[in-house]
Amino acid sequence: MKYYNPSKRQFFKSILFCLALTIISLGITLFILHQFFDRPSLAHYYQRIPYKFIINFLVISCILIINIFWNVQEEAIENDRRKLEIERLVRDAELYNLRQQLQPHFLFNSLNSIIALIGAKPELAKKMTFQLSDFLRGTMRKDDKQLIPLADEIKHLELYLEIEKVRFGHRLKTNFEYDEEVLQTKVPAMIIQPLMENAIKHGLYNIVGNVEINTRIWLENNLLHIEITNPYDTDQFYNKKGTGFGLSSIQRRLFLIYSRTDLLHIHKTENQFTAQIKIPQHD
Repeated sequence: MKYYNPSKRQFFKSILFCLALTIISLGITLFILHQFFDRPSLAHYYQRIPYKFIINFLVISCILIINIFWNVQEEAIENDRRKLEIERLVRDAELYNLRQQLQPHFLFNSLNSIIALIGAKPELAKKMTFQLSDFLRGTMRKDDKQLIPLADEIKHLELYLEIEKVRFGHRLKTNFEYDEEVLQTKVPAMIIQPLMENAIKHGLYNIVGNVEINTRIWLENNLLHIEITNPYDTDQFYNKKGTGFGLSSIQRRLFLIYSRTDLLHIHKTENQFTAQIKIPQHD
């Protein structure tokens, strides 16, 4: 009965099973008693057989019911464990897919820039190719890591910005403001790059002249705040095709990792766009 778990239509079979066990138990008891006592000596026992039948039936039924409930509980626990494992695998697969989408998104832009530079500025094209190689090598090393120190994320982001500065030259200027204490905090790998890519895309593509992108990072109430501010042209911002991929991927990744939908905030003023993410820091 250890693995027996009847369906709703099989409870009648369980009752018959209990009756059969009760009859067998009484039969074995009578057989053993007859080996040691004669029939007249067992007359008193025979008179109480109906009561013993009821008692045996109730005891066996209770054991069966307890066993069934135990099996149901174990099956429910096992099903919950399987469900959590499946959800984890699905979540990890989706996170991996989101991260893999970010690489071609940036890679195609960089390759187009390298192609454009080959004829006019071959040395810059060569430099950008080596920088792109270092960037992708660092990305592949992080594929199996969910959370990394902020210091590593910033180093990886600096590689990305070096490539972008080759593309845009003196037009792109980036500023970082943070305290040393935040460098040991943990962040999802490549969580800042889509924000920066979004800022560069809407800042430099739509504005003539130099563009300054400011990044501010601080820790407050066990939340790491990462805020990136860039200028933008209100007339062209909403008409830009393909916008929103980076922000939507960040929103989805943060939800899959932290199960929260309030970790990405976007704020727009007259000519300034600010994106801020919050990364919970658990002890």
